[in-house]
Amino acid sequence: MAQTGREGSSKSGYRGWRKVTESYVYAATDIAKGEAVKRVKVQRSLWDTGASVSLISARVAKVLGLESIGKSGVSGYNEGVDVKDTFLIHVGLPTGDIVTNIMAMEFDSDEYDVVIGMDVICKGDFAITNKDGCTTFSFRIPSEMEIDFLDSLG
Repeated sequence: MAQTGREGSSKSGYRGWRKVTESYVYAATDIAKGEAVKRVKVQRSLWDTGASVSLISARVAKVLGLESIGKSGVSGYNEGVDVKDTFLIHVGLPTGDIVTNIMAMEFDSDEYDVVIGMDVICKGDFAITNKDGCTTFSFRIPSEMEIDFLDSLG
């Protein structure tokens, strides 16, 4: 999967890279057993290398009828620490892959439906390039090989 664009963060002090795609969010069920699956297609999935965990908007959690499996504290996107519900979800990526059993924290956002954090991104190969000033990111799962740009320097 390759996505192009010039999105970035203008937020001062932000340490990560961000891109928006579409994806699917599934209520956590045993997909292999063919259980009925509730899913919703979301247009605004933010890939965020600065987020250590994935997040799900309160709106999407409500649409899926998700039940909280616990609470967790989050800091970094506003002042202080917020205690939020956590949900077990599966995420369908634009590649067609489904990453299962993601513990996603609820967040309040009118801008994004889901934040795909490093808990998902680290399961595959993720690369960002900037050929001719055009930023492109690629992601594949599972990881196939080590990508090390220093190797090409000889």
